[in-house]
Amino acid sequence: MAAVAVLLTAAGCARPAPELAGQWQLAWQGRIGTEHATLLLQPRGQVLNGSFRTAQSSVPLSGSVHGQELSFEVALAGPPSYRVRFSGTVQGDRIGGQAQPQEVDGRAFAGHGGEVSQHYYTWTAVRVAP
Repeated sequence: MAAVAVLLTAAGCARPAPELAGQWQLAWQGRIGTEHATLLLQPRGQVLNGSFRTAQSSVPLSGSVHGQELSFEVALAGPPSYRVRFSGTVQGDRIGGQAQPQEVDGRAFAGHGGEVSQHYYTWTAVRVAP
């Protein structure tokens, strides 16, 4: 018998927790255009692990899940090397949110040419059918 995780809403009504395990196709809008990756998500309770694969590399990801909200970080080689923190909301077979570069070569990341733009670094992911 499969276990079903349940969340309590503010009104006290139970609803199923999002099922995150599996493969997802991710697209994010960065400063040089749309980039793509494949996520393999492996949640255990509130801990989220997995991998983040691009055409150039595959790196581990780690993060957390709290109800419909999730966040995870990946370290990308670059050049220059940097980390990206993805945060978002699960809605069925879709996830959407913001991706925020954390550091570039140990420095805070301000964006291309030093500007910061809100339309940069949005992301979406869709579940890949098993």
